[in-house]
Amino acid sequence: MWAYEVQDFGWDALKRVERPRRALGTQEVRVRVRAAATNYRDLVLLQGDYLPSMPRPYVPLSEGAGDVIEVGECVRTLSPGQRVLGHYTSRWLEGPFQQEYHASKVGGPMDGWLTEEIILPASALLPVPAGWSFEEAAALAVSGVTAWHALGDIDALSGKWVLIEGSGNVSLQALQLAAAAGAHSLVLTSRNDEDSRGKLLELGAEAVIGPGEDAERRKAILEASGWHGIDVAMEVVGGHMLTELVLPVMATRGRVAVIGFLGSDRVEGELVGPMLAKLLHLVGISVGSRQHFEELLAFMVRKGLRPLIGGRYEPGALREALTSSPSLGKNVILMS
Repeated sequence: MWAYEVQDFGWDALKRVERPRRALGTQEVRVRVRAAATNYRDLVLLQGDYLPSMPRPYVPLSEGAGDVIEVGECVRTLSPGQRVLGHYTSRWLEGPFQQEYHASKVGGPMDGWLTEEIILPASALLPVPAGWSFEEAAALAVSGVTAWHALGDIDALSGKWVLIEGSGNVSLQALQLAAAAGAHSLVLTSRNDEDSRGKLLELGAEAVIGPGEDAERRKAILEASGWHGIDVAMEVVGGHMLTELVLPVMATRGRVAVIGFLGSDRVEGELVGPMLAKLLHLVGISVGSRQHFEELLAFMVRKGLRPLIGGRYEPGALREALTSSPSLGKNVILMS
């Protein structure tokens, strides 16, 4: 079978190879891959900017969906022909995260979905919701589960003010979920075009705050919330964004979900003072468990939500898929 391997660092290290089929373990499932999706993590892993000591080679892409081909002799929950999607941190099924779960992440260090066939534990596969395409099913395991976990108790969001940074995939998922839960969502974006603004408003944003000086943006956030401040913030940028834009606009006892480091992984500015003054809760988010994923899918089906799809690419066009920026939505690789 064919697969793409990242054998070292950089684009020249991405090679298409032929791999022998191996026998299944008793609790494993073989899946023919139909679609896979891209994330920022895939790019920084390949370039060596993130986890440079992670073993190589590995097959990239952490999200995917396909058809079950074969199941191990002790698998009772899945059968050949079933449409399934994959869970990212494959050993994190429920409960709090444990450090040893890092080694079970699909798309590095475990082999990912940029391949003809993938073998995963049966517990790391979930049924595709009825009526969903493979590309939609492939677009949730990282960005969707991260957004769900970061927002916290979805039933408690109604009437709350939620601040969402950017219009990347985690942010878009969070916007859809928060709007469906009845929250008041504000989006901070560096985009300055009316098409993007209109789409974000259509997805449920009550206000879209574009580029500008920090002081102007802080004022715009507070004014939009009626000077209440932000109850839940989705922090994906890091660096000065956390201290200069997010913490100053939080409401008392607000929750800041720290998700990413698109800007910087170093805190710049005052952190402790605002946390103590407003009794803020900062929580680190590393995607989520299978239980989180099941809850997310059930909520989306109940609310009629679907992931947004951006560009569609062939397997050999991974570089373009990882570096291009569609207007809004997840870039996907279609296998067949």
